[in-house]
This record gives sequence, C-alpha cells and structure tokens, in this order.
Amino acid sequence: MRSLRRAAVPFVLVVCSLLIFLLLLEFALRAIDYPRREIKILCLDAIMHNVYCPNIEARVDKMYEGTFLVKINSEGMADREYPRIKPNNTIRIALLGDSVTASIYTPNREKFKSIWEQSLAQSLGHPVEIMNFAIDGTGTWEQLQMFHLRARNFQPDFVVLAFYWGNDVWNNLASRDKGRANPLKDEYTVPSWLMNIRVTHRKFIRWMWNNSTAYAFLDILKDKIQTILDYKRALQASQKSAPVPVGVNVAPEPQYDPGFAWDSDAWDLTRQLILKLKTETEQTGARLLVFHLPALDQLEMPKPLPYSQFRSFLNQHGIANADAFDALSGLSSQQRKGLYIGDRWHLSAKGQRFVAEESLPALKKFILAPRAVDTRQHG
Repeated sequence: MRSLRRAAVPFVLVVCSLLIFLLLLEFALRAIDYPRREIKILCLDAIMHNVYCPNIEARVDKMYEGTFLVKINSEGMADREYPRIKPNNTIRIALLGDSVTASIYTPNREKFKSIWEQSLAQSLGHPVEIMNFAIDGTGTWEQLQMFHLRARNFQPDFVVLAFYWGNDVWNNLASRDKGRANPLKDEYTVPSWLMNIRVTHRKFIRWMWNNSTAYAFLDILKDKIQTILDYKRALQASQKSAPVPVGVNVAPEPQYDPGFAWDSDAWDLTRQLILKLKTETEQTGARLLVFHLPALDQLEMPKPLPYSQFRSFLNQHGIANADAFDALSGLSSQQRKGLYIGDRWHLSAKGQRFVAEESLPALKKFILAPRAVDTRQHG
C-alpha cells in the first residue's frame, strides 16, 4: 500500500501540472484571440480513416480571405444530396480525390467539377451528375477504398480519379507503412474491435477540437510535424544512390520531392493502386479516367515532373487520362501563380476554371467513346 501511494503522488502531480498547463494555454490563446482554423469536419472511418462527418453546415476559415459556409451532405460528401438510384437518362460520374478536388474553400459553382458538370450537360444534351467523393488528406490508397465502400453504391457510369502530384505519391507510401487496411489485399472489413474503439475516441477528439482552442493549437502543431516527417521519409526513399568513381568529383544531384521519383517504391505502389481501381471500376460496368494535377512549386522546378511517363503508363493499360500540363507549360511563372491560392497547393477560382476548360475536351471524348455492354447488377 505504501509503495502504491508513493507511485500515485508523482502521477497525480504530473496530471495536475498538465491540466494547469492546458488551462493556462487555453486562457492565453483566447486572450490573444488565436484564430480558429475551422470546425473539425473530419471523422474517423474504421477502414478509410479520415472522412467528412455527414450533415454538417458551418462556417470554416477560407485560409487567406475570411470564412466560407461548408456543407457536407448525409453521405459525407462536400456536395449536394444525391439519390442512391441513378435517375433515368442521367450520366453519373463518381469523382475521387483529396482536398484539391473537394475544394471546400471554393463556392460550389466555381469548382472544376461544377464547371465540368454544366458544360457536359449542355454539350451532351443529358443531365450530368458529378458526385464529389473527395476527402482532405487522402491518397490513391484511400480513394480506392472510397470507391469500393461508397461510390460504387451510387451506380456511376464513369469514375474520375483526380490524382494530385503534390502529395498523393508519398501519402500512399505513408498509408501502407502505417499498417492501414490494405485495398490491394481486399481488406475492406473492420480489422478489429480496437479500431471501433479508435472511432469512438476520434469522436471525443473532434468534440475537443471544436470546443478547446488549446487542443486545436496542439493538434495543428502535431499534424505539421507528422507531415514533415512523412514527407522527409518518402523523400529519402525516393533518392537513388549511385556509385561514384574514386577520385572523381561529382556535384550532388538536387533533391526533388517524391513525385519526381518515377522508379521509386512509392510510385510502384501508386501504379498498383490505380490498376486495382481500374479493375474494380470495370467490375461495376463503369469506366475509369485519371485526371492529374500538380502543385505550383512542382511546376517551378527546373526538372519536369514525369508526367509523360505517367501518361504512357495509363495509355499502356487502357486508362483514359486528362491533364493541363501542356497548357501550363505555355504560361509564365506569374500566370501560373495566379491559378493557385497562397498555399501554392490549392487552386484559386481562376485555376479551377483553367484546369476544367483545358481537360474538358478529353473528358467529353472519354464519355462519348464506345463502351462494352453494361454488366452491372441492379437491385
């Protein structure tokens, strides 16, 4: 009993000190009117991890210019409501992607998906529904899971994977190495009771985020550190070491982000995920198109991204694709900068329209191309 008391006293002191620190931090941050980035709109899914919480309507920070009203529908999409059964005479497209595609900071009418939707409906003479299943912070790994678990239930005619060169490659590697449910192995069931506990825990964490400025501050700091570590790890994995002849002075190769390392493990994993998505898409009777976008800094580097290799890979495997790289190469640095908001990752309203218009001909050609007989089971 005495030893238990001896151990309990330091424990209680540590807990009390931590609580006092958090309370002081909370008061200090509120006193200086520390800006709240946004309400916590992400929930935890046992398979996909981060997903949008359903039925949210709230104002969030627009990063660089005020706030914006965000609406998440009952299915967890940053989009309007859609019926499960596709309406007659309607072309339905499932759009997969990350925060660049979700574009929650952009009014819906200005998103590239809405511009596509309106233009296609006018030119094809049919109603077009482009359902935005994109989620912040996801890569191809989670987007394949999203198609299997949610998007295919809406009977899409086509699937568009919005591949983002900025972080999708190293996000995929991070998801695999964290031991998450693996879509390449068809791990689509809840792995354990422990994951259900984690889902409950995340709900509590979300409540803390939305009600404690101190918690939000510390969580943002933790996420920034984790992102830096994940990026550095993928960067190191993408570097190839070649033997240098003795006595020969060779200037070190400049380091580029993992998106440039076409022969890396991360890119090999990404290609496998895309091929698996093609297989699953075709099993539902739909067809896949890959639409790919770069970050601004990737366009400014002297070494071009391996987008020509990516196009060749997609063509080799019969996967339709669209991008704006050729058009982007003809712009000046200042013109390209105007297509992105201040973080240099997400598209501005001008950028949304630019990539939509440049990729629209390829998207329209893809939809009008002859297709095999629809073998989907309806019921």
